[in-house]
Amino acid sequence: MNIFTICHINQLANACILGDSLKKTNPNATFSIGLVDEISQINETFKTIFEIIPVQELGIEGFNEMSHRYTHEELLANCKPFFAEYFLKKSETLLYIDCTSLVFQSLQFIEDILQTSNILITPQLLFANKHPDEKQILNSGIYHSGFIGLKNTEETFRFLSWWGNNTRKKGFINLCKGMNADQLWLEHVPAMFEEVFILKNEGVNVGYWNLPERNLEILKKEQNLISLNYKKMEFSKEYDTELNNYSYKKLLKFQPAFGINDPNKPTLGKTIARKIRLINNQVDTLIDKILG
Repeated sequence: MNIFTICHINQLANACILGDSLKKTNPNATFSIGLVDEISQINETFKTIFEIIPVQELGIEGFNEMSHRYTHEELLANCKPFFAEYFLKKSETLLYIDCTSLVFQSLQFIEDILQTSNILITPQLLFANKHPDEKQILNSGIYHSGFIGLKNTEETFRFLSWWGNNTRKKGFINLCKGMNADQLWLEHVPAMFEEVFILKNEGVNVGYWNLPERNLEILKKEQNLISLNYKKMEFSKEYDTELNNYSYKKLLKFQPAFGINDPNKPTLGKTIARKIRLINNQVDTLIDKILG
């Protein structure tokens, strides 16, 4: 089975650690990194044993327009169908895993499932009445696009073509308008495509979105943790150490070459201004109490 991830240069350390974890647990798998960035910017001192494929090599139709349309985060996610198509042409079975993930066990069972399935998708939630806000998950998508399995069939390529056509122009992140980059499109997959397998394994693709219904410590203790996605989570000491081995702090300074800055992302100036306003409000409240 071939496995791939996608990232910017500032996430290369994460991608390499994912590759290292796969090398330990799935030594027969082939791991590749899709880079949605300008590969020439990578410092010559950065070394990795893993294949890196730059987005320019894919020749994505309308990529320049996508780069001027989407934020860095949106563009990264929306290139996923095109990288999947590229890698699947060279594979019998293919697995995508988010670059912020680690794998702790063999993934042979995924390859076994793909012998009789075209597409494998993973639900965000598995248990009713466990998550405090199930409506929030409905807004972001029932299925998570951070762990997807594919088999080399005409049906799968039909799916990837459809998915890519949507992410090319309709991949914005706007939950209020029912958009979440590449992810919400997966809602249609079980109905629109044949031989779709919904993987219900609580040890797969554990992340911040499903921690309210998963007990990470029990999964570790019972050796049922298969993959953990660190996205928006605090890094463990071991993970942090491994990041530094790949010059994480230096790579983190790189601004992605493609995509636009997120206008809603708080800048340092906006953060300081917000804190000053908060302090002023607290001072006003205190003065009112004293004088009142």
